[in-house]
Amino acid sequence: MDIFNPKILDACIRDVASYLSDNQKVDLLLFAMRSLQFDGKLTRVAWMHSDLADLQAALAAEPDNPEAKALLHQRSVTVEKLLSPLPRPDLRERISTEIWREIALHLPRRDLKSLLFVPHRISRIASQLLFRELDLYFTRGDADDDHLDTYIADRRTSTSQRDEDNRHAQRSADILTRIIVDSAFATAVRTLRIFASRTDKDGSMAFQTGMLTNALPKLINLRNVHLAATSEGIVPVLRILQTTSPRLRGLSLQCVLGFYVSRSQNSIRKSRSPDGSADLSFLEFRYLSHFAYTLDSVSTLPASIQNVLGQNRATLRTVALENPHPSPHWTFPASALSIRNLTTIIFTGHFPPASHAFAEILGNGRQLETFDVACCALECSTASSQFRSIQPSSLPFLRHFSFSVHSIGRRTVDRDLFPAIAEFLRGRRNLRSLQLVAWDEAVQHAVGFDAAVWGVLPSLEGLKGLKITYPADLAPGLASWLIPRTVLALRLTIDYTMQSARDPIPFLNQLRQGIPPGLRFIGLSDINLRSVSAVVEHGFPMVRVVRVGSNYWTVLRKHGDGRSFDGVELEQWPRRRALYHATEWLEWLGCEDAMIRDPSTFSQ
Repeated sequence: MDIFNPKILDACIRDVASYLSDNQKVDLLLFAMRSLQFDGKLTRVAWMHSDLADLQAALAAEPDNPEAKALLHQRSVTVEKLLSPLPRPDLRERISTEIWREIALHLPRRDLKSLLFVPHRISRIASQLLFRELDLYFTRGDADDDHLDTYIADRRTSTSQRDEDNRHAQRSADILTRIIVDSAFATAVRTLRIFASRTDKDGSMAFQTGMLTNALPKLINLRNVHLAATSEGIVPVLRILQTTSPRLRGLSLQCVLGFYVSRSQNSIRKSRSPDGSADLSFLEFRYLSHFAYTLDSVSTLPASIQNVLGQNRATLRTVALENPHPSPHWTFPASALSIRNLTTIIFTGHFPPASHAFAEILGNGRQLETFDVACCALECSTASSQFRSIQPSSLPFLRHFSFSVHSIGRRTVDRDLFPAIAEFLRGRRNLRSLQLVAWDEAVQHAVGFDAAVWGVLPSLEGLKGLKITYPADLAPGLASWLIPRTVLALRLTIDYTMQSARDPIPFLNQLRQGIPPGLRFIGLSDINLRSVSAVVEHGFPMVRVVRVGSNYWTVLRKHGDGRSFDGVELEQWPRRRALYHATEWLEWLGCEDAMIRDPSTFSQ
């Protein structure tokens, strides 16, 4: 036994633990900790934490209770003593690095950032895990604006914008420099997200590409890449990646439109450049399990995209193809995919009259967990019959279902579509998120979206996130009670021509009575509101985050005398947070069920 290496045992335990569920890992940790000698201090700390809720509840009911105040003070002093530096051997030091690492793997990024300031080796573990994902911003402030309207240049705004651009540029340059000179740092990186500018008026793209040329070969463990840039900016980076990371597992491309910028004395005029999809015919990745491609321009599905899908047919598990731009739309490339192997399908595009895509997906998607389809142009009148033909036991692993219709063909009528979808979903207790959307009254009438569709909701007992269209024939007082009590995130799309959108205050007051009390997130389409605070005050006083249109607000509650809230204050999110970090912030605020499409995320 003198030559036995304890690290081999640690590695074996780690490999076995990777196959355990979260609950099993907790049971194993508790069992192991019962075997440690620590004079009962850990048990006392756990008891103190469990008793805190009772003390806080007592103080909330009777703030002046002297016994509760004394116990709370005594608890604080006792916990401080228990958590003060312990004499050697310290229990925290007897827990191996592997166990700390397994614990840290389950923490969100914002908690890992907090651990950086803890004087313990877990801070080093948190640092390593944080830098597994890197974001590089080569964007300019004016490139983040999707609106093409002429605007007046404000000196203060321009100065602030220029300072922010410089800060992000310096940060990205520092990261690339460290990747080049620090091999230990470079080998830790697993996921890289690059956001490039839409304009290259100062020639900075050549310099940035040059830095990437030197940095990317150092990322020997790189597995996932997201790249948002113009087609001209995407191709050079992909050529580098194909050489440096041929075994890439995840690739996400967001081909954005460039801008031509013309300046006058008092204004800046931006217009879209005629930038199409990137030519990916040179790509030869053959190990991709995740592929996402987003394009917002007039284009048929490029043949090079179908080639990429075909090359990775055997390994692909997640496919996301989105082109919301008006005609011509993309059609679902069923022939290029092995639907039987897929766990996630996200598609935005066109379904022609003779399409059998729904039957192919639902019939062959044995392992499908996420079905997310947006019909920008629905011309298929047999979609309902394709849903009706599927056996109730199909898609046994389905957890997330989304189906939306943006527009339909002139002669397309399928009034049984949404009733058929509702019947297909009825009773699925394992469903975690659901989106059913028909954008306007004309579309709702053509595809059969009415109050009866809401009748499926009470049967979905495990639902956490819900996005659904509010039909004109549904009473608000009834609608809120149909929402499952388990729902934590709710998004409602309301046709702007409806009375509830033009005068939302009475609608919110009626809806409020039956809303699930545990709701944390509310999202509404653009409605006529003088102040966003009315959403909280009149309809959803319990939520933490409000979204109206594409803007977010964090709900900050102001405490008064301890008995009640004086009111609420809404803090609007900065534009960069909403654009790049919405998923992370929603998770931090407990709203991870808000159903936000983010093509730059990869399954870990």
